Amino acid sequence: LDGKRRTVLDRSATQIGAPSAWAAGLTGQGVTVAVLDTGIDAAHPDFAGRIAGARSFIDGVPDATDDVGHGTHVASILAGSGAAEGGRYRGVAPDATLLIGKVCEEAGCPESSIIAGMEWAAESGAAVVNLSLVGRDGPEIDPLEEAINTLTARHGTLFVAGAGNAGDCGGPGFLQVGSPSTAEAAVSVGA
Repeated sequence: LDGKRRTVLDRSATQIGAPSAWAAGLTGQGVTVAVLDTGIDAAHPDFAGRIAGARSFIDGVPDATDDVGHGTHVASILAGSGAAEGGRYRGVAPDATLLIGKVCEEAGCPESSIIAGMEWAAESGAAVVNLSLVGRDGPEIDPLEEAINTLTARHGTLFVAGAGNAGDCGGPGFLQVGSPSTAEAAVSVGA
């Protein structure tokens, strides 16, 4: 209304029915979720005592500190407890345990880092792995798609990946969905 962006997690969680799930006892308790992104602000009160592991897969970067903000944002939507705002801005699974893999930095997300992070998350017991990252998709099965298919078959891990932000990039009627959300075993999500 005045041109400023506002936090709307108090409304978006309601729009997808999260309060009904919470009332039914579905809060993510006992579920480990990995967020493979730009890392996390581990000092944020919404994640206190809930990060089971954090690791950087970026060469030369020693820890999973989020210097971009995207990974922290994604983790809060997924599993923010709401502690910083008195419970008002809770994530969809506010009691989930987090594994954080830093696979991206401001300059991009190396495929080797993403694959190493996916392997680590699946082998560490993550039931769900979030990948809010996307690249071009071609007709062949690329290394990221292959990794998702293999790790899902081996560990039963559910990989949830962003469909992308390309939209109508190929002309009228052609919507581009990106990799790795195009893996056969992935759940592709758009907003």
